[in-house]
Amino acid sequence: MMKSISKEHGTLLTQSQIKTLHWMSAYYCCSLRQCLSVFLPSISWQTLLDYSIQPPTVYLEDLRVPMLTEDQSKAYLSVLHSTSPSLLYGVTGSGKTAIYQHLIQDALRQGKQVIYLVPEILLTQEFIYRLEEAFPSELITVWHSRLTSAQKRKAWQAVHSGTTPIVLGSRSALFAPCQNLGLLIVDEEHEWTYKSERAPRYHVRETAEKLCQYANAKLVLGSATPSLESWHRSTAKKQYNLVELSQRFENRAMPTVSVVDLAQTHCGYHYPLSPELIAALKSCLDRGEQSVLFLNRRGSASSLLCLSCRRRIVSAGSNLPYTVHKMRGKEVLLDHTTGEISDTPSVCPTCLSPDLKAVGAGTQKIEELLDVYFPSARVLRADKDTLKHPEHMRLLLKNMREGQADILLGTQSVVKGLDLPNVTLAAVLVADVGMSLPHFRASERSFQLLSQLTGRSGRSLPGQVIIQTFRPDALEVVSAAKHDARAFLDLELRLREKFNYPPYTSIIRLIARGSDAERLARETMAMLKDSFNELHCSVSKRLFNPTEWQLLIRCNSPEVILGLIDTSLFAVDRDPIDTL
Repeated sequence: MMKSISKEHGTLLTQSQIKTLHWMSAYYCCSLRQCLSVFLPSISWQTLLDYSIQPPTVYLEDLRVPMLTEDQSKAYLSVLHSTSPSLLYGVTGSGKTAIYQHLIQDALRQGKQVIYLVPEILLTQEFIYRLEEAFPSELITVWHSRLTSAQKRKAWQAVHSGTTPIVLGSRSALFAPCQNLGLLIVDEEHEWTYKSERAPRYHVRETAEKLCQYANAKLVLGSATPSLESWHRSTAKKQYNLVELSQRFENRAMPTVSVVDLAQTHCGYHYPLSPELIAALKSCLDRGEQSVLFLNRRGSASSLLCLSCRRRIVSAGSNLPYTVHKMRGKEVLLDHTTGEISDTPSVCPTCLSPDLKAVGAGTQKIEELLDVYFPSARVLRADKDTLKHPEHMRLLLKNMREGQADILLGTQSVVKGLDLPNVTLAAVLVADVGMSLPHFRASERSFQLLSQLTGRSGRSLPGQVIIQTFRPDALEVVSAAKHDARAFLDLELRLREKFNYPPYTSIIRLIARGSDAERLARETMAMLKDSFNELHCSVSKRLFNPTEWQLLIRCNSPEVILGLIDTSLFAVDRDPIDTL
């Protein structure tokens, strides 16, 4: 067992952190050194404990925590008195942040420390704005991977000393050196970014459970669109305390949602700006209100869609959409889960219609199109090209809140938890980009994005949402349009159970690299199939890293499977989010 390292100011790691470190090493099949790297910054350990900090004078009775409504009070008390992790499931704009603020206040009054996690570094600017409404900035440390070495050392020492009892940050803030952790909040818990894609390949949800268990701290997971795993643990397995907020704060109305069928709409050269969307944008601009346009550019793959029956062409082997690829100048269909390659059909296998369309993003010129229709509109663009630092997001939000922009055009950053009071129109340009990913989580992810988008509109003034899609009858579109997350989650769980996907089974991904990668992956698969009847496993070349091969294994006993494999030959990814 690893020993604590003690000096004048205490230990580098607490016993609860050391226990978590050992659990991570065993569960995620990685070395203790790899796990230790996420707990300690890449600077001299000796200099970490060499500090002298004067704590600020702050009186807890001066905190500005808001009053709670009756619904919020019930939710707060349910979380407060629960001995299990709590899933705070509240519609967008229902006031989850106020409940977090009260729970943080309770922890501070007990002399405890708090970790508040958000899904992206860029979002720390939005959430620190909210925290500082209730707590002095002297009590808050921002923690994320883009801090400089000097900033990391300063943050580490401030948290380790207890000088700043509130830690706000992205995934890496889970490992902040809190000596007396009392509360851990994972906001927007459904987000994929809570899974690390590098060793140790941990997931925040699972690791936070263990850390809170060992530290005797309260764990709160919050979302308007919970992950299937958290929903299953709350409703079926009863491992989580389910707390619901079904109405917006002060009973404000949810925005009205209209669905535009792109297959029946003539956009012409200006695709994907439909006439309905152009009219709505004009009306919004005329009223002096703001709009958010969401462009889902996650991944570049496209799928084949029948415009007659609205079904995607799926692989029989995985029940997931084929991806359209060009090989030797010819379009083919590729199943990235099983590796199967198929010729592109001339007609739909279901309805025999020849009206097939490869559905992809195709939206590179949105900003130019907006300039054609609305030359006087002030457009802000939020994507990887324009948001390279948290300061860029701070300035963007400042411009929106001060009315210095009319239209916010962006990728996923614009749908995650932003509270912009003057936004009354939100639109997704092509919802099918997310639905077309060849992944068993594609429907879940699309629903979450669409539902989160609806939450950006009408938070203060009456709002409108437009969803543009080639598949208006898709479950994720219909459920998002009705603001009915529970219906989607329950039906999606039944589909997962039917096809034996998580959370009803486990997935292990073994990644092989090098000249013998394919041979190693196939030989390992053959060994496993010889050992287990009807084991679901497949070998394929990785979509976004074609020099690597992966072996995907679906099983009910991952420890048994891993015990038969020489894991030193692979990069092991347990419970992967991305399987492409």
